[in-house]
Amino acid sequence: MTNDVVFLHGGTAGGWMWDRQVAELPDRTTFAPDIPGYLTRRAEEWTSFDAVTDRLAAMIADRTTGAVDVVGLSMGGIVSLHLAQRHPQLVASVFATGVSVLPYTRGMRVGNAATLALWNRRFYWAGVARTMGLDGDGAKEFIEQSPPLTRAGARAQLREVEPGGVTRLTEISAPVMALVGEQESQYFHRSLREIRTQIPGAEVGLAPGMHHGWSGEDPRLFNRILRSWLDARARHPELLPAR
Repeated sequence: MTNDVVFLHGGTAGGWMWDRQVAELPDRTTFAPDIPGYLTRRAEEWTSFDAVTDRLAAMIADRTTGAVDVVGLSMGGIVSLHLAQRHPQLVASVFATGVSVLPYTRGMRVGNAATLALWNRRFYWAGVARTMGLDGDGAKEFIEQSPPLTRAGARAQLREVEPGGVTRLTEISAPVMALVGEQESQYFHRSLREIRTQIPGAEVGLAPGMHHGWSGEDPRLFNRILRSWLDARARHPELLPAR
């Protein structure tokens, strides 16, 4: 028996970002919802990671009959780990990449303040579209739908993330694979080492040559590594050891 798979998106995207992963899992039941507060669920105000995670848990329990494999990137990775900690009965495993678990550096906080100042400006989201590799109609649709979350929601999210420690990692019992792109900032590499320390038995590794949003940067690589985990809880040979 194979588990259903739930994909949780990053903080500037929506469930659509997983289209190229969902397409490669025709043998699985998959869900890639907009996280509460985002896009089709903008009406559900983002209040806290606890509240959002509990709403997702209710959705999973309503749509499935057993535990699920949860896949998350960036903010979605935080939610994935939080889900495993708060609702262990629903989570068969976690596959998370680019997760923040440590306090943000001063430079990151300054950058976040600048981002919030530009949050409702179209040119900012046009730049985000370029960094995500979107062009043509895909970029146009993304910009028209942005921002995916209200500025108040983004501010509330950052208030929890910036100090670190959103999730009590030592309470997670599900199998975990935590990754970062090899080319991500050292902050994310340090966070990965913290996950390895706090979750005994967690598999950790580096996606070779990749940056933060590598599910879109190289979806074939992402899908190969993910498939090894989903099918056999195995570490794919293309992964590099964590530093």
